[in-house]
Amino acid sequence: MPSTAALSSSKKRKLAVGADAKAVSKKMPKTKKSRSVVLAPPKTTQEDILQLEEAIVESAKNYNNIVTLLACFKDSLDDDPQLAVTAAVSLCRSFCRLMAKGRLLKRKGDDEDEATVVLWLKERYKEYVTELCKALDHPSGVQDTVLTLLMRLVKDEGMHQKPEGEEYYFPGDTFAKIVKGVVVTENMDDEAKAAWVEKYVDAYNDVRYSFFTAIKHLLDEREDEISPALLTSTVNLLLLPKNLPTAETEEITDFYAVVLPSKTSRKAKPPTILSPSAHRKVVQEAWCNVLRHPLPAALCKSVLLSAERRIIPSFTKPQLLMDFLIACYDHGGTISLLALNALFHLISTKNLDYPNFFTKLYALLDRNLFHMRYRSRFFRLLDTFLASTHLPAALIASFIKRMARLCLSAPPGAIVTVVPFVYNLFKKHRATTYMMHRIPVDADEAAEWSVAGYVDPFDEEETDPLQTGAIESSVWELETLMSHWHPNVATLCRIVKEQFTKERYLMEDFLDHSYNSMFDIETNRELKKAPVVEVDVPKKIFFRLEGTEEQQQSGNLLLDLWSFE
Repeated sequence: MPSTAALSSSKKRKLAVGADAKAVSKKMPKTKKSRSVVLAPPKTTQEDILQLEEAIVESAKNYNNIVTLLACFKDSLDDDPQLAVTAAVSLCRSFCRLMAKGRLLKRKGDDEDEATVVLWLKERYKEYVTELCKALDHPSGVQDTVLTLLMRLVKDEGMHQKPEGEEYYFPGDTFAKIVKGVVVTENMDDEAKAAWVEKYVDAYNDVRYSFFTAIKHLLDEREDEISPALLTSTVNLLLLPKNLPTAETEEITDFYAVVLPSKTSRKAKPPTILSPSAHRKVVQEAWCNVLRHPLPAALCKSVLLSAERRIIPSFTKPQLLMDFLIACYDHGGTISLLALNALFHLISTKNLDYPNFFTKLYALLDRNLFHMRYRSRFFRLLDTFLASTHLPAALIASFIKRMARLCLSAPPGAIVTVVPFVYNLFKKHRATTYMMHRIPVDADEAAEWSVAGYVDPFDEEETDPLQTGAIESSVWELETLMSHWHPNVATLCRIVKEQFTKERYLMEDFLDHSYNSMFDIETNRELKKAPVVEVDVPKKIFFRLEGTEEQQQSGNLLLDLWSFE
């Protein structure tokens, strides 16, 4: 221990220094209090980031560099995205190496200090994943790189963070954050989402299983606060996967993060991740959660377009879609047309009953039908629906009569579709051919019918096709169309008066006709004989009437404008 004399001398020196400082301060002139100047820290470079990364891997003493890299990533994302990407990549490599060494996995023999370090590393890892998911919505164009880093973390976490006693492990919590980030983002374009789905969700079964599970849980969490924007983003994302499991899927083999055990245990029931029915069930649950909410018209159309080919085959119980399809079928317009195919598929394959099917189908035949872009799709389906010879003749007659009546105000492209369609119905349902024999032979007979007070028994206001009285009527509308201004329409309508020697028309030759196609046919036709052209071109189109000079000299604006002299 130091002596008392030493302490006293030390104390004297301190007092002397203090006295000198006071004396110097008294001699200094009094000035305003100066502000403290804080020097900005030097900007972090890419070389610094790489050095920090190497230090993290070398020793546990340098784990605080993770905090430095995280701060660099968050701070430079706005000003220097390239530097932020470098920091994110370095963090990803660091965490992957730490997971490979088992530093993020708590072991039984670890002491309190080691457990604290593991817990701290896990918190930093979750923070890093959270910041990457936030960066998915950043408008700096780093979404592709961020998604690649996140999926790399999922892969390494599945390989090295498997809990004890679990054979098939997928980091569902981490992946759920990724799916949530992709759904709620506003700055990620559709091409980036489609590329991510194609590269991972469609390619790997474990990713797809967790994808639909995450969507289901996301909607469950936000049951009371699902905004239209979130619903739109969710539906558009669900429509992207194309490789969905069906009843024909026999085996689940392709995995991204799940590591299969070397020796499979013999169990009567395979694990969930290996069961095709479990994959189909999770797809079904995700879609049912979505379709529980009212969808805008545009989303309804998108879902219905994919319903029969992609959504329904992946369901274990397709009848769960019946309520949704009936609601769409009763909606009217284009949505009803698009719901037809899926609804008929359930009726024909799952033996579901919808008694008003043909009544609603009859109501869809209106003047707007011939101006829709899905017109050809509707007639393809209608050809299937009316193909059965067991349907009542009165029902078929109502459809024939209604289509013939609508042709009176339909465009030519639609008329050339309806006439062959009606011809095929007459050939298949012979009892309806009496409607053709009630057509007046000529104008004189039509006049006689008019004088006799003939009234068409067809009731176009009746909604029930079995009660319209069309079977007692005629197809005089097709007789009228024989004088149509378009020569192709007039020629085609004359098949009603000719012998029905043709077995049936192939509808695919007529379904896609429109104004453009008919115009192209006429303009590309080769003329066998040149048309007659007037040799002398008149100078005037309108001429003045004969009369007195005063009448001829009176101003006529129309004649003056059309004078070519």
